[in-house]
Amino acid sequence: MYSRIRREIPASAARSLLGLIPGRSAFVWVVAFSVSLNILLLVVPFYAIEVFDRVISSGSVETLVGLTIIAVIALVFSAAFDTLRSRLLSRFAVRFERSLAPIVLESMIVDATNRGDRAQDLAKVRELRTFLSSATIASLLDAPFLPAFIFILFFLHPWYGLIALVGTAVLLAMGIVSRWIARAEIAQASEAAQKTQITLDGIVRHSALVRAMGWTRGAIREFMDLNDQALSPVVRASERVYAIGAAARMVRTTLQVAAIGAGAWLVLQSEVLAGSLIASSILIARTLQPMEGLISARRALTSAHEAWKQVQTAAAPVLVREKRTLLPSPSGRIAVERVSYRIPTTPRPVLVGINFECPPSGIIVVIGPTGAGKSTLLRLMAGLERPSGGTIRLDDAALNNWDPDQLGQFVGYLPQEVQLLGGTVAEAIAGFDEHACDEDIVAAAILAQAHEMILSLPAGYQTEIGRDGNRLSGGQRQRIGLARAFFGDRKLILLDEPNANLDPDGEHALCSAIQRAKAGGATLVIVTHRPQLLTIADAVLLLRDGAQLAFGSPAEVLRLPVTSVAKPHVVRQGTESQKLAVGRTAR
Repeated sequence: MYSRIRREIPASAARSLLGLIPGRSAFVWVVAFSVSLNILLLVVPFYAIEVFDRVISSGSVETLVGLTIIAVIALVFSAAFDTLRSRLLSRFAVRFERSLAPIVLESMIVDATNRGDRAQDLAKVRELRTFLSSATIASLLDAPFLPAFIFILFFLHPWYGLIALVGTAVLLAMGIVSRWIARAEIAQASEAAQKTQITLDGIVRHSALVRAMGWTRGAIREFMDLNDQALSPVVRASERVYAIGAAARMVRTTLQVAAIGAGAWLVLQSEVLAGSLIASSILIARTLQPMEGLISARRALTSAHEAWKQVQTAAAPVLVREKRTLLPSPSGRIAVERVSYRIPTTPRPVLVGINFECPPSGIIVVIGPTGAGKSTLLRLMAGLERPSGGTIRLDDAALNNWDPDQLGQFVGYLPQEVQLLGGTVAEAIAGFDEHACDEDIVAAAILAQAHEMILSLPAGYQTEIGRDGNRLSGGQRQRIGLARAFFGDRKLILLDEPNANLDPDGEHALCSAIQRAKAGGATLVIVTHRPQLLTIADAVLLLRDGAQLAFGSPAEVLRLPVTSVAKPHVVRQGTESQKLAVGRTAR
C-alpha cells in the first residue's frame, strides 16, 4: 500500500501510537509510590539526627526504642512500595510489547519495501520492554526529587547544600559526556550490526550454495570481519562509559567524605548538631545516587531513545492508513486502465500504458521476453505495489479502495519463486486462515491436481515441509503453492510461471486445474514462457520492454509479426471489439 517507509511520521501518528498502549494510568500509581518512597527515605537521616541530638544527650531508652520502631515500620512500607512500583512497571512493559508488537508486525506486512532496514523492528519493541522494566526507570522517577533533597541539605546548613550542588553539576557534566560518547558509538555499531545481520541471513538462507561452491571459509571470514566492525564501537563505548561511571562513583563517595569532614568542622565550631553530620552524608548519597545511576545507564537511555524512534517509524504505515469500507464480494471482473509503474532508482519505467479488461471467469495469459514487466504487472494486480500511474479495478473498485485484508481473501497469488510457510503441507496450503477446515484444504489440493502427490508423501497432509519448503522438490512446491492460490473463495487468481518446474504430465494437470478454477467462477491471469497454457487462454497479453504490444484472442495475437510493432506508435491496445471477443470466449 505504501511506496516507501516514511522516515518522518506525523505528530498525530506518534500520539496515536502512545494512545494505543493500555495501562498508562498505572503510571499515576508508579509516581505515587515513587513520592512515598522518597519521603520515607528521609526517615533514616532524621532518625540519625534524633538519636545523636536527643537520645544520646537525654539517655532515654524509651525514646530510642520508639524512634527505632517508627524507622523500621517506615522502611517496611518503603520496601513494599518499591516492590509494588517494580511490579507495576514490569506488567506495563509486558502490555507495552503486547500492544505494539502486532502493530509493527502488521506494518512490516503491509509495507513491503525496505525490509532489510526493518528486520530488527520487533527486536526494538522487545528492547523497549526490557528497558521499561529495568532499574533505569526507577532512577528516572527518583531524579525529580533531587531539588527537594538539596533544599533539605541547605536547611541543615548551606555548606551541605553547596556540596550537593557541586556534586550534581559534576555528575551532570559527566552524564552529558557519557551521552555524547554513547550516541556516536551506538550509531556506528547499529549500522555495522545491521549489515552483519543481512550478511548472516544471506549465508544461512543460501547455505547449500555456499557449501557447493566451496565458500564456507570465505563466508565465515566475511561474517567475522563484519561482526568485528560491529563489536568494536560497542566495546569502545562500554569501556568509556564504564570509566565515566567509575569516576561518578568516586565523585559521590568523595562528596560523602567531604560532607562528613565539613560536618565535623561545623560541629567543632558549634554551628550544627552532631546528628546533622550523619544525616547530611546519607542525604548527599541519596541525592546523587539517581544521577550516578543515570550516568551508568546512559547507553541504555540512548539505545531506548533510538529504539523508540525506530518503532514509531515502523508503525507509521499502519497508523496513517485510512480505514476502508468493506465492499461486496467481487465477481472477478478485472480492468487495467493505462497503468504505468516506475522505480525511482531506474531511468526507464518498468511498465507504461498497460490497458486491458477481462470479464469474470476469464483466462488471460501474459507473454513476453524476460524483463518485459510481466511479474511486476502481477504484483500490481495483487495489490503488492501501487501503480505510478493509471488504475487497476476489481469489479469497478480501484484496488487502493479495497480494504487490504478483504482484498486478500478474494485474490490467490502464486509468485514466480514459490514461497511456502514452514510447518505441514496442510498448514502451507491454509496459511494463517483461522477458519480453515480439512475439507477446504483437501478441496484446494484436488482442484490443483496435487492431492495424489500429497498422499504419496511420508505423512500425507501432515508431512513437515521444512523452512520455505526445502524438504520438497521444485515441482512439489509448485503444486502446493498452486493449491494455496486456489484455497478459499478466490475470485482473482494470479499465477506467475506456474509451470516452470512441471513436466509435461504436470503441465497437463495444471491446465486441467486452471479450467476447473475458471468453471468455479475465478478469473485467472497467468504469466508463462511456455506455449501449453496458450491452448486454454481466452485472451493473450503481449508485453515487451514494459510496453503492451498486443491484447486479444490467442490466434489474433500469435499471428502478429512482433518485430513490426516494436515502436511505441504502433503499440496495439485492447480495443472494445477485443474486449467483447474476450467476454464471448470466457462465457
